[in-house]
Amino acid sequence: MYLTKLLVRDFGKFHNKGMDLDTGINLVVGYSESGKSTIRDFLIGMIYGIPRREGITRVRSNYDLRKPQDSSGYSGTAYIKDGDKTYLVDRTFLAGAKKASVLDVASGREVRLEYADTLSGTLCETDKNTYLDTKCILESDDSDSAVELKKYLTNITLTGTANINKSEAVKYLENEKKNHIPRPLIRRLDELNEHISEYDGIDEEIEAVENEIKSLNEEFIMEAERRKRVARRLVENEDGSVSYETDATLEEKIDKLTERERTYGASEKEAEPAEKKEKKKKEKKEKPFTDRIPVILGTGLLVILIITAIVYMLPFEAMIRKLFIAFTALFVFITIIDGFKEKGAFDGEKDDAVPDEEEFNKVIEELKEEAEKQEEIDFDMTFAKEYQDKKAELKKKEDALIDRRNERARLRAEFDQVFKKKSELEEEVQAIDFAINKINQLSTKFREEAFKKLLVNISEYIEKLTLGEFTSLGFDKSGDIVLKHGEQEFPLSRLNDEEAGIVFLAVRLSIAKHLSKEKLPLIIDGTSMLDSVSEIKAFADVLVSMKEEQIVIMTDDRGMASIFESKGISFNLINL
Repeated sequence: MYLTKLLVRDFGKFHNKGMDLDTGINLVVGYSESGKSTIRDFLIGMIYGIPRREGITRVRSNYDLRKPQDSSGYSGTAYIKDGDKTYLVDRTFLAGAKKASVLDVASGREVRLEYADTLSGTLCETDKNTYLDTKCILESDDSDSAVELKKYLTNITLTGTANINKSEAVKYLENEKKNHIPRPLIRRLDELNEHISEYDGIDEEIEAVENEIKSLNEEFIMEAERRKRVARRLVENEDGSVSYETDATLEEKIDKLTERERTYGASEKEAEPAEKKEKKKKEKKEKPFTDRIPVILGTGLLVILIITAIVYMLPFEAMIRKLFIAFTALFVFITIIDGFKEKGAFDGEKDDAVPDEEEFNKVIEELKEEAEKQEEIDFDMTFAKEYQDKKAELKKKEDALIDRRNERARLRAEFDQVFKKKSELEEEVQAIDFAINKINQLSTKFREEAFKKLLVNISEYIEKLTLGEFTSLGFDKSGDIVLKHGEQEFPLSRLNDEEAGIVFLAVRLSIAKHLSKEKLPLIIDGTSMLDSVSEIKAFADVLVSMKEEQIVIMTDDRGMASIFESKGISFNLINL
């Protein structure tokens, strides 16, 4: 794929600037500030667009830099040839506007873009980051070219891209790992475990107290029954027989005392956690039956009305209708009355409630008074008071134990929450470890591939462009990248800016040739590192050997064209 006719409509300093590109080598020649870099950004922008903001990668956004200051427009067009097809790309770079339209010139139909604002995925598969890493060679603007070269070579050989620094990436992940190690949570879990262990056996203690209360209740019931028997009086009947006379009132009061204790096992279950008790308190009480009487009567009346309507709709005689309605009303009335009876609406209040503590004490006092009145009967009711005091102590002990059990439940709930958070952090730490290991594995893979293929090809171009001063590129014993000449090794830090620039150009040309997977325009912006005719000739030989479909060179060296001509290399010259 290559670009042909360009119309730089409104872009940077250019307005309606026409330009024709061709296959092979295109020389765009101009002095400093003539617009060479503007044309470079226009070419890249026509393919990939120009976002207003930078993404997470190092891709530069020149949106504001190239936006014309003296025009409201920001657009351009370009013809692109891909095989035997020609496309017209019309693009506006303004934020918020429709970005690009692609027209198939032969059919006249618009081509639908796979992704908005970019031809990637439609006319090519290479994304913008990869294109800038492989096919777009910019002259280094770093003050220390050797440092920039080392950084680029290290990244490309260890990560496969110039935008990712392996060491910085691993360092960042290591810091994230430190921040996610859950040491405070582990300490808190140990503290909670220690506190929870203090409540071991609390359930057994509560059960033991409940059994004591149950045994006390049984003893009280047995003693009360015994005292009922003692309170009976032996009397002689008229026929001479002997029988016991009971005091019905006294026995009724004793039965009332024992009734609550008899039902203790059924009514008092194991104490529930505090939160469940609170929930039961909030449950709504069932509405009394009397509150539903209006609804019942209304429903009955509605049934009568419905039956009446149906009867009048059917062809019955008047007398039959009246009888039908009357019997329906009677049936509904009897049904309602029967329902009231079933619900106990006509019964008096049943006095079968289990006495509470206050009523229990009241009955005890009444029995004491009875005992004082009946001095001839040996009926000591102090046992009931003693029972009540013992039970109160046991209930107090039980309540304290239940509070401890509720505290244990609270600690366990906190333990579960802290444990869940710790598990989440540990999963993140595992993910970070996986990412670090993956980076190291990929780095090893890229380095091995660099040894096998890339470094060999880079070395070929380095030897040509440096005119044999350096013959290859490799790694020393410590793993640092070095240049070699025979057995001699030269660290990159020893290169001057001109040497570093030539080596950098050789590296980028080799990557463009051997790492790029598609035919896309090769853009070279800047050739100032080539300051001799021999170096330019070597550069021209390398370009010819690459056999690229289209090469666009931005240079301020007007003598380069004549050197190309002297070597018989055809090219397309564009003067700015």
